[in-house]
Amino acid sequence: MSSPLRAVKHLWLGVTLIAATSAFLLLSDRKQRSGESAGSIPRAAILTFSSMQVLDDGVHGLIDQLRANGFQNGPNFVLDQFNAENDMATATSMAKELTSGRYQYVFSVSTNCLQAVANANREGRAKHIFGVVADPLAAKVGIDANDPAKHPPQMTGIGTMMPVSEIMELARKLNPRVQRFGIPWNPSQANSERYVKSAREAAAAMGLELLEGSVESTTAVGEVTASLVSRGAECILVVGDVTVGLGIDAVIAAARNGRIPVLSVLPDSVPRGALIGVGADFLSGGPPDGRHGDAGTQRGRSRAHSHFV
Repeated sequence: MSSPLRAVKHLWLGVTLIAATSAFLLLSDRKQRSGESAGSIPRAAILTFSSMQVLDDGVHGLIDQLRANGFQNGPNFVLDQFNAENDMATATSMAKELTSGRYQYVFSVSTNCLQAVANANREGRAKHIFGVVADPLAAKVGIDANDPAKHPPQMTGIGTMMPVSEIMELARKLNPRVQRFGIPWNPSQANSERYVKSAREAAAAMGLELLEGSVESTTAVGEVTASLVSRGAECILVVGDVTVGLGIDAVIAAARNGRIPVLSVLPDSVPRGALIGVGADFLSGGPPDGRHGDAGTQRGRSRAHSHFV
């Protein structure tokens, strides 16, 4: 790509945070909580899958909104945080413990944690609020594909699909000669599969070639990216994949060695060396167009901010 691309805009997609849904659910349930045993106070837990910027932003945004609605960790409200640190077995174990009756509310951050909590909470011992999820339907947690409003009664939340096709279209506008996109991804993650499906559809519609590389662990991210470069990828596309996101520095290093750019749905990738970052602002973004959703995927206006690298 040409040198003018060094001043690419860093775009953000304004999306609804799970905080809006969570605050509504907690506030609407005051009457029920008032009838609990004497001396009991509301107890809530947040379960996130790993320590990466996009998930951390979701957690911090949630906590900020809870605090803004009067729910602050203290004598009248308990909020505990748990992190599976990129281990699905740990997430599953934590989810079972959190939904055993100790907490009235469990917030899951990430698709992996949505699945873990939903599976552990089939008896509905806790109210489950999910967010920072690409497509809740892809998670297969009991949401009706024909009517997202139909879902397990103990569960609510919202999906935020990052703009994969828009990134590919932007890349073509910046450099019409681009023909091959390389995409490293973990096939075991439902959200990653959903993103790759979207990328395949976009590539087919634009007459582009999509080179895929299977990543089973973060330690393999750099090697898989390097293989995509050697296969002729002209740019690397990073989707909402936790495994690849945790190895973003290795992705950027391998792409830089091949003298090709990285395009990402994780905006924080730009300061680390990605050329373009188009994604959701889970920390401060509000509901697009003032709308709220319930256990479905919501799309809205994008918001752009200039960011020069």
